Amino acid sequence: MSMPSDTVPVIYIPDELRQSDRVQRLVKHFESKFGDKPVFLVRVPGRVNIIGEHIDYVGYPVFPMALKQDIVMAVSVNTSPHIELTNLDADNYSDVTIDATNLEFPQPPQWYHYFQCGYKGVVERYCNGQPPLGLNVAVHGSIPPSSGLSSSSAMVCASAFATIIAFHQKTNLLSIPIDKLEITQLCIKSERYIGTDSGGMDQAIAILAEEGSAKYIEFIPELTAVNVRLPEGVDFYISHCGVSMNKAATAYYNTRVAETRLAAAYIAKKLNISGYRLGDQLWVVQQASAIPLALMGDKLKEIFDPNKHSAIPLALMGDKLKEIFDPNKHSYNKAEIVSVLGIDNDELERTFLSRVSEPIDTFRLYQRALHAYDEAYRVQEFRRVCETSGDVDRLGQLMNESHDSCRDLYECSHPKLDQLVQHALSYGAIGSRLTGAGWGGCIVSLVPADKSPAFEANMSRHSKFNCKSGPSGGALIYKLF
Repeated sequence: MSMPSDTVPVIYIPDELRQSDRVQRLVKHFESKFGDKPVFLVRVPGRVNIIGEHIDYVGYPVFPMALKQDIVMAVSVNTSPHIELTNLDADNYSDVTIDATNLEFPQPPQWYHYFQCGYKGVVERYCNGQPPLGLNVAVHGSIPPSSGLSSSSAMVCASAFATIIAFHQKTNLLSIPIDKLEITQLCIKSERYIGTDSGGMDQAIAILAEEGSAKYIEFIPELTAVNVRLPEGVDFYISHCGVSMNKAATAYYNTRVAETRLAAAYIAKKLNISGYRLGDQLWVVQQASAIPLALMGDKLKEIFDPNKHSAIPLALMGDKLKEIFDPNKHSYNKAEIVSVLGIDNDELERTFLSRVSEPIDTFRLYQRALHAYDEAYRVQEFRRVCETSGDVDRLGQLMNESHDSCRDLYECSHPKLDQLVQHALSYGAIGSRLTGAGWGGCIVSLVPADKSPAFEANMSRHSKFNCKSGPSGGALIYKLF
């Protein structure tokens, strides 16, 4: 049997929380929609990734913390085969009735599709062909949507917990308390129903977080999460650039996943690495090569020709001159890749590109691999500094280097994000970087505590929202009655 610390708590809701304005409004909304009382609440936090961007899906550890902002659901079981969803923010999220016997995930994704992910994952994993269970659910989120703070994963995880508790109450088919690692793995897989090849950081921190600590989360050889105390005397601020980005609504994210897999295959072929399987992650290649992580960047320069460029139509040459004369801006086309890998176009499409929703003809392999390996090293170094010297200047340097790499090598930033980072640094931040998938959303900044009031006042003039946040706890389930 799992120890209590290894399970998601199921507790009676404290009176102060029951009587809070937010819970009161959510319960009243539930009662007005469904004519009944909810039986339990589920709370799952958002997260900010302090450092370690786009490397969970290549196999490397990340360094996030959970936020106070969260998704809360009020839930009860109904007698139909339907999931009835309502949102307290009715202006932006319409009520929806979902046929639990026929869950579909058309594009572009809608807010309730993330609920379907968690429900479907639990039913397929645990319910062994049992008839679908109807649910009444009222939702309220304080995580700004499409901000890179993981509102979507919080919704998936909350849905999974709601479904497990409902099946337990109605059928005793599923047992509680819920094993944290088991349900985390399920939620990681379940969110992929939406079409995004996410790596698992968001679900892991949402469920495994503990109050007061960031987490160093590893995925290979198995999922583990270690508490890391952050330095004293500094604050972390989250600021929104004003551009929203839903990573599941574009091909950007899955394209980067594909490029990292292709880079791994290319490196493995060039280094004649035995044991590599087509489609393996960059972590596998580095481990099999026995090259220290800190030296992988230099090794990549030997493998890739830094002056290689794809053919560019004459009409586009003017726009591309800056890329041509930047030695880090090179790409490979499909013909070159299949030739090096010794595969055909069908296998390229099947193994690497089947989850990319838009056509892609050229691939930046060196840049994506260099970012991943350097970022993985920065995560290791960030943890080391937190656990030893607590040198905040070094931590800020690592964050700044991470943003530069995301902007220049991974190309997942946005001019508004870059501008907001510059504002943050000019107003006293020691380090600042984009957080989340990028292409919009938020930055996270490390600020000396004595400069926080001025920083907050100044950044609020440039941000859609700006808030200070410390590490919050993970998912909780509250019994209401």
